[in-house]
Amino acid sequence: MEAEKRTFVEAAIALSFEAMDSNRGGPYGAVVVQAGEIIGRGMNEVTSVNDPTAHAEMTAIR
Repeated sequence: MEAEKRTFVEAAIALSFEAMDSNRGGPYGAVVVQAGEIIGRGMNEVTSVNDPTAHAEMTAIR
């Protein structure tokens, strides 16, 4: 179980680096997990899409 959690955290970290590398936003990434699978991925895009609600968690949920 801990290895699985680590995989999810690493996926979110990878998204944060992608956000920074692509100048989409700050260094934030998020994943939504259900039944042991990633069903949503998102990164901070507040400044790149001019949307104050485009935080990583919200983009992952959307």
